[in-house]
Amino acid sequence: MKVLADTNLFIKFCRRLPLPKEVERVLADEKTDRCLSPISVVEIFRLWKNGNLPANPDTWLDLALPSWTVLPVTVPIARLSVLWPWEHKDPADRILAATAEFEGIALWHTDTVLKKLTGFPQRYFANAA
Repeated sequence: MKVLADTNLFIKFCRRLPLPKEVERVLADEKTDRCLSPISVVEIFRLWKNGNLPANPDTWLDLALPSWTVLPVTVPIARLSVLWPWEHKDPADRILAATAEFEGIALWHTDTVLKKLTGFPQRYFANAA
């Protein structure tokens, strides 16, 4: 199975924080091709800089990335991310959705805004307690 994880799922998986059971099971499976967009790295450092992520990503990100496939943000992905007729303006979410569409893999996410949008393969999961 191939999965594109959003930033939230990636952080929780890497930091061993609670995840929905199916997400934990699939991401932990060695047969799963865990994918990540480089836009998630931007979001991780932004979260940390703004005080919303306690651990400096420089202390754990390089250790986590080798077990993930980082997918490129190509020109077609960038183009689609801007041209979708959505009211949702978050460029990171748009790039994640466009990556899922062009790669033909589901974006697994916890975003309540994204779950209402169409045009890309997705699986929404409520945040685990």
